[in-house]
Amino acid sequence: MKNLKNKLSNIRIAQLIIVALMFITGAILYSYLPDMIPSHWNVNNEVDNWMPKNIGVWMMPAIALLMIILFPLLQRIDPKKENYEKFKKAWEVIQLTLVIFFAHMYAVTMYISLHIEQSYLVGRLVTFGIGAMFVILGNYMGKVRHNYFVGLRTPWTLADPEVWQKSQRFSGWMFVLGGLLMILNSILWISPFYVLMIIIAMIVVLPTFYSYWISRK
Repeated sequence: MKNLKNKLSNIRIAQLIIVALMFITGAILYSYLPDMIPSHWNVNNEVDNWMPKNIGVWMMPAIALLMIILFPLLQRIDPKKENYEKFKKAWEVIQLTLVIFFAHMYAVTMYISLHIEQSYLVGRLVTFGIGAMFVILGNYMGKVRHNYFVGLRTPWTLADPEVWQKSQRFSGWMFVLGGLLMILNSILWISPFYVLMIIIAMIVVLPTFYSYWISRK
C-alpha cells in the first residue's frame, strides 16, 4: 500500500511540475506577447478568434490545474471507485497523458502567438499531439475496469462488465490505429479534414456499434 501511495504521489508531482512550468512559461513570455493572442484556427489554419493575453496566457494552465484537482475527485465519487485499484497504473498514465497534451497545446499556442506568420503549422502540430495522445491512451484502454468516468461508456458497456472489457480492448485498438494515422497525416498533410472525419468514425462510432453488437450475442 505504501508503494502504491508513493507511485501516486510521483504521478501527482509530475503533473504539478508540468502545470507549474506552464505558468512559469506564461509569466516569462507575457511581456513579449501581443495584447491579443489567437484562441482558435479554422480548417485552413487561419486565426478566426482572438483573446486578450491577460486571459489567454493563464487559461490553459488553469484548466490543466483544475484537471489535476478533478482526477482524484472523480475517482472518489464514482460508485465503482473500488475498481480503480484494478487499473491504477493505466489511470495514472491516462491522467499524466492528458496533462501533457494540455501542455503541448499551450506550447503551440504560445509559439504561434509569437510567430503568427507560422500559423500554417498549427494543423500539423495539433494533429500530431492528438495522434500521440490517442496512441498512448489506446495502449491502456484495455486495462480500464468497469467505472462511470474513464473509458468507452455506452449503455451496453455500463450494463455488462464483460461487454465493457471487450469494448475497451476494441476501442483501444481503434485509438492506436487512429492515432498513428493522425501522426502520419500530420507529416504528409493529405486532405486533413476528410482524414479527421474517418479517424473520428474509427475511434467513436465503430467502438460504440461494437459494444452494441457484442451485447446482443
